Amino acid sequence: MSKKVLSIVLVICMLLSAMSGCSKPAEQPAAQPAEQAAQEPAGMKDGTYTSTVNGMHGPLSVEVKISNNAIAEAKVTGHMETPGVGEVAVNQIPAAIVEKQSLAVDVVSGVTITSRAILSAAEECLVQAGADVAAIKVAGEKPAPGNIEETADVIIVGGGGAGLSAAVAATNNGASVILIEKTGFLGGNSIVAGGIYNAPDNELQDYAEEKRSDSLETLITSAVSETPVNDEHKALMEAVKKEYEEYLKTDKTLFDSPDWFALQTWNGGDKIANLRLVKILTSSAYDGLKWLESMGAEFSPIITHGGGSLYPRTHSSTSPNGTAYIKAFTDDLEGKDNFKKIMNCTGKSLITEGDKVIGVMAEGSDGSKYTLKANKGVILATGGFAGNVELRQEYCEGEKWPDLGPNVPTSNMPGVTGDGIFMARDAGAELIDMDQIQLLPYCNPQTGATYDIVMGIGSALFINKEGERFVREDGRRDEMSKAIIAQTDGVMYMLQSADGIPDPKTQKALGGQLLSYYLDNNIAGYVSGDTLEELAGKLNVPADALKKTVEDYNSYVDSGKADPFGRVSYSGKLENGPYYAYPRKPAVHHTMGGVRINENANALRADGTEIEGLYCAGEITGGIHGGNRLGGNAIVDFVIFGRIAGTSAANNK
Repeated sequence: MSKKVLSIVLVICMLLSAMSGCSKPAEQPAAQPAEQAAQEPAGMKDGTYTSTVNGMHGPLSVEVKISNNAIAEAKVTGHMETPGVGEVAVNQIPAAIVEKQSLAVDVVSGVTITSRAILSAAEECLVQAGADVAAIKVAGEKPAPGNIEETADVIIVGGGGAGLSAAVAATNNGASVILIEKTGFLGGNSIVAGGIYNAPDNELQDYAEEKRSDSLETLITSAVSETPVNDEHKALMEAVKKEYEEYLKTDKTLFDSPDWFALQTWNGGDKIANLRLVKILTSSAYDGLKWLESMGAEFSPIITHGGGSLYPRTHSSTSPNGTAYIKAFTDDLEGKDNFKKIMNCTGKSLITEGDKVIGVMAEGSDGSKYTLKANKGVILATGGFAGNVELRQEYCEGEKWPDLGPNVPTSNMPGVTGDGIFMARDAGAELIDMDQIQLLPYCNPQTGATYDIVMGIGSALFINKEGERFVREDGRRDEMSKAIIAQTDGVMYMLQSADGIPDPKTQKALGGQLLSYYLDNNIAGYVSGDTLEELAGKLNVPADALKKTVEDYNSYVDSGKADPFGRVSYSGKLENGPYYAYPRKPAVHHTMGGVRINENANALRADGTEIEGLYCAGEITGGIHGGNRLGGNAIVDFVIFGRIAGTSAANNK
């Protein structure tokens, strides 16, 4: 055989052999599923996988799509996390998982529980897909921290309501602004606030649920007839008395004025506050409301009597919690060339030059060091210290609040630890009213959250475990909190009815979740009953006592008179089922003490002189709320004094 023929034969044999190797004989039995899995290449199986875990406030569901051995998509498909806060992690964490093809992604600072819940659910999805989870959780090498120096006209420490309000005002006045925020989201504690804003609004108050009544008249006349403590107090009472006399000559539904608002705010804080600052707050409140509306914030057209506000002048945001305020500010700042934010960056100390504050030393979560110089001024807007157990025990624990330890929850976000207060003190600022702290009476007994309070609090009754009322429901927050602590197990039930909540499928909580969801999923202790007897059985309270309590209350509504507990505001009777109830207890909510400031939000020394270049706004300050902050005044505070601080810093006031 020639070499040429031999070569042809060899090629034909190789082709036949290859064809034979790529085919499967017809008689070969089908492989079993386990054998198929063993023969498949290592990696993830294509498909869409789901998992549900417990988040911060309830079930959280994640969906992960695998395609060609890669994470093609990850998303949160359902959750109950805090609007504006948990939502940051809901948006960022799944996107980071897809981008990095890894579970080794950073949690959102300040939103740790939600972040970890998302990662846990995503991990379960990847386990279902057959992934090598250990490998996917290996973190890559992170860049080394750096030393960063930047300069702007105004440096703002804190990205909550006061800091953002100041940023809007400063940029609107032509200043360049750098804002730093220690967490991974903007809004701070303001974003989880109840969302209520007090302001005299005579036009809307003509349509308020409240009308002229003997109880409201008694409230006003008693406040203007007491013995004055100083000349300022005397002048304010005389102004209110004159305004009220003029009001009685009209057919207006409800009396109100900035002076009456100021008198109630000052009296409600035990006359401890700086009355000049109080009058700035109340006289600017309506203008602040219109400023917010000009930036897109929306409010209900109905004036209510907000919890702890002491009077029906409360405007309620149409968005959950405090999200409308933060969105208004961030929308205004979006795209501004003279505004920059640095997230996950904590202010550590103030830079001084002689007696003047000229900047901030800060540190990023990655260890980077920041030197931020201010051409015009530094604004501290870091909030209070209700989340700092050690500080609240040191400054505020005493006769009024014997126990403020770790077993007392807080309604605050984790980042509210008092950082800026002591930065200011170290620069020479005086701290005032540091012993004044407020507990909020209607918080979740386990978490301290206000997120799950169902709207319509003004129509609720407070019931103890004996089925009886025990305190004025529209009174001062501190008095309500102390009364609850004195009840059996230190807890109460908030009782509402179909008269105020016609449909649980449309009635929302402060966080935006439906009442029906809480009832259907047995969340936050919500129960309902078609009758008071049925509800009493579910609460394990005496039915006869509960029925008598409600009947007595309804009789006070009919008469229009103040009831034995002093309640002056009635939204209506509780006559028709279903009836709803849920447990509540006090949680540490607001610190009224902090840095002493003047009318321009300048930080002051003990001798009353200004610290040049240093401004403070929001809960970091003292002197505005005294011994008890009225419900609905905190947002007014950060809007008004944040705006003042930003304007002052931009103009070197």
